[in-house]
Amino acid sequence: MLKSLCAVGAVVTMTALAGGSMAPAVGQGTSGRHDDDHDRVVRVLSTNTEEAFIDAGEHDFSLGDSFVFTSTLTRSGQRVGHTGVVCTITSTKREESQCVGTAVLPGGQITVQGLEAGERPRFEFPITGGTGAYEDAGGTLVVREVSDTQELLSFHLDD
Repeated sequence: MLKSLCAVGAVVTMTALAGGSMAPAVGQGTSGRHDDDHDRVVRVLSTNTEEAFIDAGEHDFSLGDSFVFTSTLTRSGQRVGHTGVVCTITSTKREESQCVGTAVLPGGQITVQGLEAGERPRFEFPITGGTGAYEDAGGTLVVREVSDTQELLSFHLDD
């Protein structure tokens, strides 16, 4: 469950507002519900490469515990970046976590942040900004779990 909550964070950050070396990862899409609301959709596969659960409070799942992970981002089998994500438990009753994530891509970074509750195969986060080629990034990140270590990320970017 924590992996699901935190995958959101990792998933959190793959955006392409500009071409350049990210051009192969940028796709114009019409298949998602957000495609009509956003000008660009970036789709990548996120594979967790390192992860840890930090038990900060009471034993097991409690307020303040964190799940930290990093992942590689690939498109058509080619590495296009990586992520760093931290999800902190904010409610045990709702099984809710606050996740913050950053994706490092050629030309800059993209950030994502939001609350995730429960174990779900699909969830969304707002894109909160970026640097370099991704400065002023906005939109929505849609995460679809593939397995315990992989998620399909679709960054629906406002232009």
